[in-house]
Amino acid sequence: MALRLSCLIHGVMLLLVSGCSTHRPVAAPVLPDAGVSDDKEFVWAVADKMPMWDADAISRYEQREIATVKADIAMAEQDDGKSVFLADVTKLHDDWDALVALDDMLKKESLL
Repeated sequence: MALRLSCLIHGVMLLLVSGCSTHRPVAAPVLPDAGVSDDKEFVWAVADKMPMWDADAISRYEQREIATVKADIAMAEQDDGKSVFLADVTKLHDDWDALVALDDMLKKESLL
């Protein structure tokens, strides 16, 4: 009886030890950063609007600003790392705001 009990205990211990070593811990999935997701959506939204800006009647007065925004979009679309991406998106925000402000000013001046 003692031999059976000893074999049972050693068998259970062997299963526990070998069972723990065969199961590797699973890493938690990396969740996307909400700020980065919002910034990527902003880049895509601005990129989708650029053909309309090119076709605008007053775009000939905004060529430099349009080219700057397009360059910012191209830089932001390159995946160089989170900090570089965030810096590119910040620059895109600034240049986009400047383009929108210039467009508003030109519309108020009625250059059409």
